[in-house]
Amino acid sequence: MEELNIDASRLPSIFKAAEAWIKSLRSETETSPALVRLIECVGLKQDGIQVSIKLPIPASDERDPATPNELALARFVPMRMKRRGVEMRLIIDGDAAPGARVDLPLLNATARAYRRSNDLLAGRARSIGDIAKREHLTGRHVRRVMRLAFLAPKLVKAIAEGRQPADLTTVAMTHRIDLPPPHAPISSLLHKVG
Repeated sequence: MEELNIDASRLPSIFKAAEAWIKSLRSETETSPALVRLIECVGLKQDGIQVSIKLPIPASDERDPATPNELALARFVPMRMKRRGVEMRLIIDGDAAPGARVDLPLLNATARAYRRSNDLLAGRARSIGDIAKREHLTGRHVRRVMRLAFLAPKLVKAIAEGRQPADLTTVAMTHRIDLPPPHAPISSLLHKVG
């Protein structure tokens, strides 16, 4: 604001205008027009997104004609792209906990694996073949999903909280990897969870 030669006494009216724009951005009907008016430039870079906006400054009676009528703001948001199954996902760095999203297919598959494992241990099913027949699935599919019943508790907790790595999916866990034997370290999965 000093660079633009804007008087500090105008701060309250600028903040009030910014609050009005925030309200417009949260409104379903006003979001698109507000974005079109505010966004000057969005640049996608290898390691993030550069966003430049121009915030309209409310006019004042004693405004100097040389004072601009917009406040230019820029922000760089660190980001990376991760393959997640067949899709690409943008991961905003530093946004893990508040915006964590539980991967429901992975969580459901993990729960099914635990239930099937418990059925075997409790004698409710005599074999994986019995489970496959009961659920109208192939034995191969049941064996693949059963791998999830043997994940480390720390990893299961991360899945339940939506903190698992972006590339950790049901397909990755049941089709593409071989889980290590019980005595082998699984640090390759756990170090991503933290």
